[in-house]
Amino acid sequence: MKNWIKKIGQNKFQFFFFVGIVCLLFVAIIVGSINTNKPVESPNDDTTVTPTPTPDDEENVGSVSEEFVSMPFDATLEYEVVRKFYEKDASIEDQTKSLIKYQNSFRTSTGTSYALTSGEYFDVVSAIAGTVTEVSSSPLFGNYVVVSNDDEVKTFYYGLSEVCVEKGTKVLQGVKLGVAGTTTVDSETGIHVYFQISKSGKFLNPEKVIGTKTKELK
Repeated sequence: MKNWIKKIGQNKFQFFFFVGIVCLLFVAIIVGSINTNKPVESPNDDTTVTPTPTPDDEENVGSVSEEFVSMPFDATLEYEVVRKFYEKDASIEDQTKSLIKYQNSFRTSTGTSYALTSGEYFDVVSAIAGTVTEVSSSPLFGNYVVVSNDDEVKTFYYGLSEVCVEKGTKVLQGVKLGVAGTTTVDSETGIHVYFQISKSGKFLNPEKVIGTKTKELK
């Protein structure tokens, strides 16, 4: 080893080459030591990191539920209006179809009766989301259900041959309330549902408000 070092010392080129390598090794050791002891940087405490919302969160953030009044049954079924809502400015034909004959008298209809063209029974569903505020039976209109929401909108479903909900139940739009049936007061309409809708106590024409936002009813 001593002879090898002595030999390097006699050759100036080898000597400087050797010194250079030693210096490089020394620098590498120092740099490696610094990187090893360098602390890991943490995020600035003053920086607020906002998580990326998931698709479900995006639907809920800042969204306001706006419900449209729907048909009180599956609208894809073939149906007909067998009793119309009475309006003073309606045509003579529509006014005639809005008169309910019972025994020897007539009364004007404050709702609309829907029946299937086949004359079959069908499921009656809630036209709005809300709370079932009444489940009862009337001698003239049979079994009925009333659903109310927070916009002072009430929907009435008369002539049910079967009722599937109880008072106090919260229902979503489209939930089955019962099955269509008949009414004593308007037996000539056959199997149907007599549907009424009101806003703040005022009855509205179902045919005109279906598809309207509940908040916009008046």
